[in-house]
Amino acid sequence: MTLFSRLTVFFALSATSAASADELADLLKRVPGDMNTVAIINVREINKSPRAVKENWKENHETEYMAGAIAVPAWVPVVVIAADLHPRTLARDQSIALFPVDGSVSSESIAKRENGVVQAAGDWNIVLSPHRGYMAVPARGVVGVSSTMPRQEFVRWVQSARNPDKPAISQWLQNAVAAHKSNHILIATDLDNLFDPTLLRQALQRTGVVASDAELNSLVNVLTGARGLTFTAQIGEATKAELRMEFAVPTADFVPTLKRVWPKALEAADFDVPEFKSAEIKVDGKAAVLTTSLSDSSLRLILSLIRAPGDAVGSKEEEASRLRTPKEGAVLAASLRYYKAVNSALDDLRAQGGAKGKDYARSATFFETSAARIEKLTIQNVDPVLVQYGVSVSAKLRAMGGSLRGLKVQLEAYDSYKSTTYAASGGGPFIGRWGWGVAPSVQLSTNVEELSTKQAELVARLEPERAKIWGVLESDRSAVRRELLDKYKIDFEQYKK
Repeated sequence: MTLFSRLTVFFALSATSAASADELADLLKRVPGDMNTVAIINVREINKSPRAVKENWKENHETEYMAGAIAVPAWVPVVVIAADLHPRTLARDQSIALFPVDGSVSSESIAKRENGVVQAAGDWNIVLSPHRGYMAVPARGVVGVSSTMPRQEFVRWVQSARNPDKPAISQWLQNAVAAHKSNHILIATDLDNLFDPTLLRQALQRTGVVASDAELNSLVNVLTGARGLTFTAQIGEATKAELRMEFAVPTADFVPTLKRVWPKALEAADFDVPEFKSAEIKVDGKAAVLTTSLSDSSLRLILSLIRAPGDAVGSKEEEASRLRTPKEGAVLAASLRYYKAVNSALDDLRAQGGAKGKDYARSATFFETSAARIEKLTIQNVDPVLVQYGVSVSAKLRAMGGSLRGLKVQLEAYDSYKSTTYAASGGGPFIGRWGWGVAPSVQLSTNVEELSTKQAELVARLEPERAKIWGVLESDRSAVRRELLDKYKIDFEQYKK
């Protein structure tokens, strides 16, 4: 999730301060029916929170909005983001963002703002944006944005979203939204038939924490019958968050096993958020629930799994004020926001441990989503030196993400070859319950230590390569900071409004 800044063309969102329930219901009706995940960012309510008021989020640009944690324009009442998420493929999943706009927004005005192209799609128009992929106005007052959907699928969505009479998403998702729509942030995923039992069994076996076949069979049955997962967050000085996983059966009997598996499951899913990894799992009927407080960095990691629209449109006030802004002021303001956005992505990765030690198992996705976050930042009015810096940083993050994915595959290959066998042969005498006998001599044969050593050697051999890239990133950051200081007489690293 990422972006926004200011662009210079006229066209705009309604600057109303509140979104009605009808607006949310209207957006939900237009979500593609094959999406298994719906996220709602209730910007209106977030802007009313004490922290948002104190830090003036509503007046700030996206990169300053909780340091980029909420990657949506601060003037939009509500944003609905739909995605089709699947285990281990988060970087390739499809998504679309929907939000309400002023009735004057059209394909032509979007294309002008985005430097995009209006394309005919049957009897309707869509926009191809160089920054955000495909965009469309399927109905008056609604914009859809997708950087992941192929053209054919996006056009089909436009056709289905023009005049829907009811939601097409699953009933479970509809119920989840109804139950949690007042939260600042909601992410709900329908888990029905998501997990393949054979692959799940293999994954659980690899964790090494399931004690017996009976326990394994029970856990596979329970997890494959999972109904859905909801993440909710209320933003404050500390963000209060809840992760709730609903099952078909009461959870009390299998929660002890789930507690042992949970940290490994988060690592395997590239979702190793520290606060949730250490949170206590509690029972609530047929649900397992975790509650915790999230840092801004962890919230950004969670929200990076879905793609927000960024500044796909701007407010009327923004566009009007832009006309009065001198060119130099616009360049400085845009460059400051861009610099902060790029470096906040780097700082988040650093805070999460980068790519050191065992972090290889969860880092690849975050490196790739951070690179995507930078690539989609608006570069309008941004100093060319900074644009080149952003391109360089993104390329290096993608290189590290690719390296980590390759390392993970190699290490998992070693895991698959680990084995332990026992061989029995004749042995010495012993006294048992039924008298004298001969005890077999048991010999252990295992390659676990050998392959574990090879794994450690592989990690150690490749870490210097990534450390070298980190060093280059830090050097580039210092160099661009000095260059900008000379040019603008402002230290971009220390500058605050």
